[in-house]
Amino acid sequence: MALALVAGLVGGASALGIATAAGLGEVSQRTVVVRILPNTSTFVTRPADIQGVLGNLLPAVASIRAVTRAENPTFPFTTTESVAEGTGMVVTSTGDILTNAHVVEGARTITVTLDASGVSLPARVAAIDPSQDLALVRVSGERALPTVHFADSSTTRVGDGVIAIGYALGLAGGPTVTDGIVSALGRAVTTSSDGSSVILENMLQTDAAINPGNSGGPLVDSSSLVVGVNTAVAGASSSGTSAQNIGFAIPASTVEKLLATWRSQGRL
Repeated sequence: MALALVAGLVGGASALGIATAAGLGEVSQRTVVVRILPNTSTFVTRPADIQGVLGNLLPAVASIRAVTRAENPTFPFTTTESVAEGTGMVVTSTGDILTNAHVVEGARTITVTLDASGVSLPARVAAIDPSQDLALVRVSGERALPTVHFADSSTTRVGDGVIAIGYALGLAGGPTVTDGIVSALGRAVTTSSDGSSVILENMLQTDAAINPGNSGGPLVDSSSLVVGVNTAVAGASSSGTSAQNIGFAIPASTVEKLLATWRSQGRL
């Protein structure tokens, strides 16, 4: 079982090493610098029935396997194949599935396995925005699929109980479920990969365990509503101190704005 390794970022003492939770195989490694923004909320909500929440959400969760091929610089005229395994959530009953851009960007083939039916289907990228690390993949021939529903991000508070759902490490037998709380709001995360960097604003921080393969999966509140898209996890500080239970999710408000844009463009 291939595991994603998280490396520290050389720099200031506040720097954290971040690996995007992209999955098995050639998992993209990213680094982040986190800027702490103030939050004064004290309202707390905890899930009373985790199994009830899962009963509402699992049918709308899917695993995603993306295969990319590139020329091998060591051996000319040969190619290398890398596989990223992530998670997606169904956002339309006709087969549109939301995930992270880093899971599917540049993929030659994409396969989606719907949790509700266990059926694996080919998919294609219908829309992608690397600047927000979000993408939409579409499967054909599916109708009346169960869908997720998004929370009002303005009601999310530090201390709210949340559940992370995703295909961690690509393990067979269904998704992995972990629980925790919203640890902080308004984090600004700078990711860098292949010489380019992207700032993801207003991220949610959670202590619910997130691992490679969780990318694109839902972070869910006590009302079975999606509060965020699981995207990255902290590894270690520049001094080598290990980070524990620091994960980041793109908030529902960001997701819904982008979905509205794609809808207006006829992509959704």
